[in-house]
Amino acid sequence: MVINILEHVKTASTYEDGEVVYNLIYDALSSGESVVLSFKDITSVPSAFINSALIRLLEVFNFEYIRNRLIIKDTTKHINDLIKSRFEFVVSKK
Repeated sequence: MVINILEHVKTASTYEDGEVVYNLIYDALSSGESVVLSFKDITSVPSAFINSALIRLLEVFNFEYIRNRLIIKDTTKHINDLIKSRFEFVVSKK
């Protein structure tokens, strides 16, 4: 399944925007599907969006499951670094 973020939310700038994306990813991963998450045309996102859309997945799935089934594309270095640091922080606390 391919999820282009801006096809589902107006901006990727709030926790609520992240919830919309989270629900799409959660539904796909719950049924065993892989997800390609596209940040096409998005240059920056706040940590609230990443926490809501992606980090909350760790409450339901283990990191390896997410890592093996979630592909993130069309991102910037800023977005990649933010996603990586948020996952590392939460995984290291478990």
